[in-house]
Amino acid sequence: MTPDREGAVAVERDTEDRISALPSNVIDGILSLLPVHDTEDRISALPRNVIDGILSLLPVHDAARTSILSKNWRYIWPMLPNLVLDNHFCNKLALKSQSVLKETVDEILLEHVGDIVKFVLDMSGTHLTSYADIDRLVRFVTRNYADIDRWMRFVTRKNVKELILDMPDNSTYKLPSHVFNCPTLSYLELRNSLFKPPNSFLGFQNLINLCLNKVTFVSSPDFPVINAPFLVKLTLTHCNGTQNLNIVVSSQLKYLSVRESHYNLDLNRFMTCKKLTCLNLAVESPISADERSTHEQFIFSLSTLEVLTLASHFLELLSAGAVPNGLPITLNCLWHLMLGVNFSKLGQTSYTLELIKNSPNLRKLEIWDNTTSDPAKAVMKYLDTPACLDRTLNKLRDVSIHYFKRSKTVLSFVKLLFAHAPSLLRMSIKPTKAPSSKEELNIAIELMRLPRVSPKADLCYHPVE
Repeated sequence: MTPDREGAVAVERDTEDRISALPSNVIDGILSLLPVHDTEDRISALPRNVIDGILSLLPVHDAARTSILSKNWRYIWPMLPNLVLDNHFCNKLALKSQSVLKETVDEILLEHVGDIVKFVLDMSGTHLTSYADIDRLVRFVTRNYADIDRWMRFVTRKNVKELILDMPDNSTYKLPSHVFNCPTLSYLELRNSLFKPPNSFLGFQNLINLCLNKVTFVSSPDFPVINAPFLVKLTLTHCNGTQNLNIVVSSQLKYLSVRESHYNLDLNRFMTCKKLTCLNLAVESPISADERSTHEQFIFSLSTLEVLTLASHFLELLSAGAVPNGLPITLNCLWHLMLGVNFSKLGQTSYTLELIKNSPNLRKLEIWDNTTSDPAKAVMKYLDTPACLDRTLNKLRDVSIHYFKRSKTVLSFVKLLFAHAPSLLRMSIKPTKAPSSKEELNIAIELMRLPRVSPKADLCYHPVE
């Protein structure tokens, strides 16, 4: 047996026969593509980039098995530009023993020929249900940081453009310098890693998309400036130490998403990003009132904003707990608005309506109902005044209310939208679980009886089973 053939057999060892498991009509369809008498099949005759695309959609085990089909297929797998070592692949091999995953990944990389355009290593263990299995995977990762470093060095030397590294929770894996110094990177996605660039780091000179999830920015007096002159999309999700993130982005940034438990990001670093089309700001704890002017200045300088997401703590910050006297800008480009709203608070309720009124091209509205107490009299009184919504929402077509808590304030809010949206097609309401089926029925009846200015508006009520 040749070394190439041995490698393919090693990768396919102990895997299920996915083709045999396909329905018979699907197998018949595949076989119908194969000529009866010709020595070449139609799939082999496809252009190479099409074959690469097909193989990249297969699980890595199955893609590797194609190398034993024929002489022509022997070198297609080793030259595959996209290597996706997904969660299923890593979990299955890592749980066999401490050495199986290491040896298999080593073998895959050593056999590879040519550039690696995309490399995915998902060792998160997200689909593991047993605590013992999760613990075993975490122990494997911690004991093999040097091997992961070696794999990172290999793929960065292969001119990788897209790199996705997903580690298990509580991982302390420190991203190696090879990744920071890779000049070909255009897409970088990290989860559960330590982020500390080397002092010699000059920035991500070609990076377009940076996605960081549960990444810790190591506090250091010499934390270098991260220059990303071509960055278009930046996503920070539940990262730690974002106050240490000293990033310089160009005015070309179009997408910014920040989700944190405690808000530490300095928005002043993004004041020059006037071309943002999508902004997502969510935090799980209150924000200092000192941040209000910075956030107002930043949000209302974004005249090109198309999609805006604000959690309820941001609405509380911007409203300062009072009814705003209008907004300083009309969001002419905004068509999709997503808000977390505590409708028991006057400031958040009134600010929500101000945002809606100042978005003349709003087509889609999503509300997450964060109401925490019985409706305040001040809120109900405000919602009964004509001035709270004194204009027609001509473009609004789709409204969703998530986690509807059945409060009177939210019912009044829905009533306002029904009465002012002549183009409305759908009002989707997804409630939390009702105390009783009778209460659920009464709420549904009350919603159905609300008058609608749009003759085409459908009410979709989705009670929790």
